[in-house]
Amino acid sequence: MTGARSDAEPDKRARRSEPINTHTAKNGTVTYWFNADVGTKPDGTRDRRRFTYSGKTEARREYRRITTEVAAGRYVPPTKTTVGEYLTAWLAGRRDVRRVTREGYEHALKPVVTRFGGLPIQKLTKEHLDELVNWRLTEGRQVQRAPGELADRVLAFVAERPDGVRYAEVAEEFGEKGCRYLDRLRAAGSIERPRRGVYVATGQAVAERDPVGVSARTVNAMLIHLTDALEDAQQQGLVVRNVARLVKRPDMEDPEMQVWTREQVAVFRAHIREHRLYALFLLALCGLRRSEVAGLRWSRIVDGKLTVHRGRVAVGKDVEEDDPKSRRSKRTLPLPPDVASALHRLKLTQKAETLAVGASWSDERLVTVSEDGTPIRPEWFTDEFQRLAKAAGVPVIRLHDARHTAATILLDSGVSVAAAAKWLGHDPAVLLRRYAHPYDEAMEAAGAALFAEPKPAVGE
Repeated sequence: MTGARSDAEPDKRARRSEPINTHTAKNGTVTYWFNADVGTKPDGTRDRRRFTYSGKTEARREYRRITTEVAAGRYVPPTKTTVGEYLTAWLAGRRDVRRVTREGYEHALKPVVTRFGGLPIQKLTKEHLDELVNWRLTEGRQVQRAPGELADRVLAFVAERPDGVRYAEVAEEFGEKGCRYLDRLRAAGSIERPRRGVYVATGQAVAERDPVGVSARTVNAMLIHLTDALEDAQQQGLVVRNVARLVKRPDMEDPEMQVWTREQVAVFRAHIREHRLYALFLLALCGLRRSEVAGLRWSRIVDGKLTVHRGRVAVGKDVEEDDPKSRRSKRTLPLPPDVASALHRLKLTQKAETLAVGASWSDERLVTVSEDGTPIRPEWFTDEFQRLAKAAGVPVIRLHDARHTAATILLDSGVSVAAAAKWLGHDPAVLLRRYAHPYDEAMEAAGAALFAEPKPAVGE
């Protein structure tokens, strides 16, 4: 019948449902290509792209995959963006966090960039990240060594002076970079510090150390930030899936923070009573963060009350002043009488020091300053706290553990959770989860209460 199609005749309409075209190059190479709409451009026009493959079967398979993903809204176009390029841009765009926080993210993600920075982000796999995690846990720590000519010269300089050299002498001879090798050589066992500010050679050569890994907490921080970054990449349509979510995070031990007893606090206070910065260490024992003490100005101490308004944190070699850590951190605290008295004495001392150097006084100046009025770096404040703790004969704890000590004393004294949390500038739930460290006596009392005989009722 005229117009009838033979069963043997190919169905051209079915063939055109997969519009695979053929191209033969001058050298005879045959490729297969098709055009497909993959979305909409920023100007509102359709985004039509050309895809080329070396085999017809592959071209057909990819045509079906791409058109199916486009229809379902899951299509991710190919990109040459590398892991390093993306993470650099992602970090630069984190304008919602403070600079010190952003630099913390950068430090945590540095192993990812070092290991896979040149890899296209779409080729990053779970296997890549599993390999990185295993390496970090077993040998991924950057062990401090002191190799090189400058380290040898610093060591020789110290060794030539058996009575010891002072930090200032090393700084004058080699500059700040040479001074950094003092701590590295101490860690390597070639130098020791018999007393504050004095260094002597031990005669021990710098030894190579076996590879060591980092803690599970450090690895998990890396994975958390990478997960956040890849989550944004997925939302932007750069990757199909967030492979960091597929990586099992190593188990972490939640170590108990070290806190001082009331007796140890009293010993420490007695030891530092004549220290120039006695008042500031009392503020740390009151639970203020280091950044809050470093950012305090005299204008914020009025009528026996202290207002936490700003914070100063170390960001690399710089020190940056910004708002406190959180909204709850802004608070006004009534000072205990001995703390208020110590701050008053410090203010008088600083006024006398200002007069001695011929400068003018202003209540807008920082409280945490040296004798010449220059701001004290936050790291020095921590180091001095630990030096004083060692000299006082009490356990050497982190400065931040003084904040944990304050929280423990407040709760152990019967202060309500709400009041303790407000004093410390924290959320009550976080206070109970992270800052509550019952003393042994409280735990013994709790245990004794379990099988204690009930008290007789009144009148029995």
